[in-house]
Amino acid sequence: MKLKAKISAILILLVIAVCSLFAACQVGGEKWQQTVGDARTQYITYYAGGGMFDDNADKVVKDIYYTAGTPTMGADAVVSSLKLAKTDWLFKAWYYVECDAEGNPVFASEEDKKAGIPVLTDREVVFPLTLQKDEHLYLGAKWARDYKIKYFLHEDSPDITVGGKVYKAGDELKDDNFGAFDSKTLSYSPTQQPVNSSDATLLEYYVKNEAGEYEVPAEYRIVKPTEYSEGDEEPFVAVYCKFVKGLWTMVRTASDVSDMYGNLASGGKYYITQDINCADNPQLTLKVGAINCEIEGNGFTISNQKFQRQNLSLNLKCSIFGELSESTVIRNITFENIEVKVTSIPKTRVSVYLFSHGIQSGATLENVNINGSTLDISKVHSEATIENIPKTVDGDYLTDSWIYADGDYSGVAYDNLTLKINDVTLVPKN
Repeated sequence: MKLKAKISAILILLVIAVCSLFAACQVGGEKWQQTVGDARTQYITYYAGGGMFDDNADKVVKDIYYTAGTPTMGADAVVSSLKLAKTDWLFKAWYYVECDAEGNPVFASEEDKKAGIPVLTDREVVFPLTLQKDEHLYLGAKWARDYKIKYFLHEDSPDITVGGKVYKAGDELKDDNFGAFDSKTLSYSPTQQPVNSSDATLLEYYVKNEAGEYEVPAEYRIVKPTEYSEGDEEPFVAVYCKFVKGLWTMVRTASDVSDMYGNLASGGKYYITQDINCADNPQLTLKVGAINCEIEGNGFTISNQKFQRQNLSLNLKCSIFGELSESTVIRNITFENIEVKVTSIPKTRVSVYLFSHGIQSGATLENVNINGSTLDISKVHSEATIENIPKTVDGDYLTDSWIYADGDYSGVAYDNLTLKINDVTLVPKN
């Protein structure tokens, strides 16, 4: 009997619930239907304004789910999903469409109507939108002509050859890899030059300032102008490329100096573009072998680089530039405030030089300067011998044999150099 009583009670409660729901639908039905209606009657028509949406349509109609009078977050999400594009133009913003007295979009011509280009007001759309019941919004895309980069050969650049064609100063350098852009950071990487010349290397990019003068872009970043002529058929930013003859590795930074030094034996050609302070570079290791390279200093200075060689062993020779091979060329460069530190082990006979410990016939040294630099040989044990720096009969170290070895070093000048051995300081004459 108890079980039957429980079942009866449950059935009674179910009947009451169903009746209550039916009553609510009757009494509150109009309000419930109004809420559903608000969610379905709002539409937004997006006009591409001369562009195209993802399905090649010139307009898209979207229904927006919302509560009347409340900002909806759906509208801007819909915009981002439309995949709107217009070749050679940049999307600027959505603007409200001008409508006639009946609330229909206005078009300047039948051609504009067919192309989906309505007349726009000066009111930019700000999302999220606040929508009203039964309102149909018309929004149109506003576009700005996109700027491109065009490369030209600088007026002071030599002729260059690309794909067998010779380009002269002022010629446009065309490359399909460069097109529409908002902003572009230029790179000196060989793979990102605007052209791959077979007989020249890019030295610098320039743009012209308001005075018509060439200048290097700030941080090497090209940014499109904020103002331009609406009637300009093909707006572009002109970039002027200055090249130097020959295929070089450009040395512009302290890191480039480290890379250059690590590859001096490989036969590379290095072009110094400016004064370079290497104070933050790690110590580089003195050379013991031969180098084979070409360094064009262009009158610039490399300063504050540190070198070291630890625990020199028997019969080793070491120096900053090692032995210069017959094809080595170093010219028009100054090395300043260089610091070289060397340690040796007992019972060794070693030779330590500041600049170079050998030079082959045919090597070229022109206008090479070493200023204000130091060779510091510490921990020279009593049984160790530095062969190239012998002592006089009075026990003093000679000071004319530690900068470079025998050979034609007439192209090298030095000033204010310091030799330190076990904290004994010697300053050679210039």
